[in-house]
Amino acid sequence: MRLMVATAAVILGTDATVMILLRLLSDRSSWLALSMDTGLLLIPLPVLYLLWYRPLARELDDRSRIHHELEHQGLHDALTLLPNRIWLRQHLTEAVDTARHAGTSFALILLDLRRFRVVNGSLGHATGDRLLEQVATRLQGELTGKDAVARLGADVFGILRHGVSPDDASLAAERLYQLLETPFQIDLTPIELEAQCGVATFPAHAEDGVLLLQRAELALNQAKAEGERYALYRPEKDTDARRRLIMFGMLRSALQRSELLLHYQPKIDLTTGDVVGAEALVRWDSPELGRVSPGEFIPLAEQTSLIKPLTSWVLEEALRQLVIWEKAGISTCVAINLSARNLTDEKLPERLNELLSQGQVQPDRMIMEVTESAVMANPERAAVVLERLREIGVGLSIDDFGTGYSSLTYLRTLPAGELKIDRSFICNIDQNENNAAIVVAVINLAHGLGLRVVAEGVETEAELARLVTLGCDLAQGFLISRPLPASDFAAFLATYPRSPVAAQLTRWRVVPPASQSPLALPPPPQSSVRPSLRESLRSLRV
Repeated sequence: MRLMVATAAVILGTDATVMILLRLLSDRSSWLALSMDTGLLLIPLPVLYLLWYRPLARELDDRSRIHHELEHQGLHDALTLLPNRIWLRQHLTEAVDTARHAGTSFALILLDLRRFRVVNGSLGHATGDRLLEQVATRLQGELTGKDAVARLGADVFGILRHGVSPDDASLAAERLYQLLETPFQIDLTPIELEAQCGVATFPAHAEDGVLLLQRAELALNQAKAEGERYALYRPEKDTDARRRLIMFGMLRSALQRSELLLHYQPKIDLTTGDVVGAEALVRWDSPELGRVSPGEFIPLAEQTSLIKPLTSWVLEEALRQLVIWEKAGISTCVAINLSARNLTDEKLPERLNELLSQGQVQPDRMIMEVTESAVMANPERAAVVLERLREIGVGLSIDDFGTGYSSLTYLRTLPAGELKIDRSFICNIDQNENNAAIVVAVINLAHGLGLRVVAEGVETEAELARLVTLGCDLAQGFLISRPLPASDFAAFLATYPRSPVAAQLTRWRVVPPASQSPLALPPPPQSSVRPSLRESLRSLRV
């Protein structure tokens, strides 16, 4: 309830008194008064002050203080004490108005801390919190004038730099990147961080605060997708973003409308010349969008929740096809790619095991291909999933080796039986001695660890001949075959023995192709010593 002074009249006398008529606002909104039999009560001013005014003033002060504290908490981050996203949105509106009237420009830079989750996962959230506090302090030290910094998410900060034009924006982003290059110290432990930045400027890229923030976020996503330190907003990316949004909805429906299909790219044994397996690759024929490139929809699925149902569909379809081939007398293995999100799904091994049991497929007929970067995105949870897959008996292949961390510790400890050399090292290997030297080193290293080696992207007979010379075990690529629908794959198996590639491999088994350089070395003895996967992944953490 609330008290309001409705009427006050001063009555003169020896003792100054005031007649107070109070309105007590109740549910019935009735008029009440402090009264006696006469209907009125005369209260001396000192008594009125002690009994009513001072407690009321204290209560109002407390309410005002609590209100300001709650308002501050609602606009600031509790950990770093920096302003938050709500504050930044409000402040952007003010900054736009000020800059428009003054005829000036400013830049909004969104900064994302790369691999911060690795820090949290390996060193604990307490260390991660202290690291964020140090990052906030370092960013604040870079501010001048009316510049501002806010924490927008777990590992994302927004920096407002006044007086920065599009021409200066790249330098401002580069400066922030360099600011974080110096290692942070937590309990005498040096921690290195890298950042990626997205930049949008007023008025060149947007004329209001909401749109400016959206376009800075779009630029940040662009930097992440392209693996760059920073990216400046580009208008054409808006069209791409709208297409991805449409594609996201359609991809979800495509999983239910049988618009997806698997193609299989054969893998051949370079020693025997036989087809020993295939890699399953997803294709999408959309009635609305036409043939959609895997380079478009696979990254979209990996960045969203769609990767799990997509992976489940691939597993089910590949296993279904293995059963069909087995009944037709075709015995082969199928490799399936797993993303970083799949490696954090601890239910994946159980689902795969159920599917294998239902189809009565031997686990070693399935090979899971994982990249180094996918494992290191969350090494602790990835270790659990990979160890469980190993227990089931599913094969594991290290994909795109040479393009990620290429850690020897990582290579030595993963429960893998196969290593795939990225196509960028296979291209022109017959002419590029640097590529050949790298391939030979990887082959010998893998053989020393008991791994077979697969060369991806073989496109010419000269490349294939060089790989045979260097001791590579398996190969796949357009020279052998493009990815094929399941029905065409069966036909390929029937005609492959009469193909030029098979004939050439047969001749090479009798007379090996001449070595173009003395790079190939005999593989060292196989190693049987492999430390625990989880222990080794711990040693790789920040």
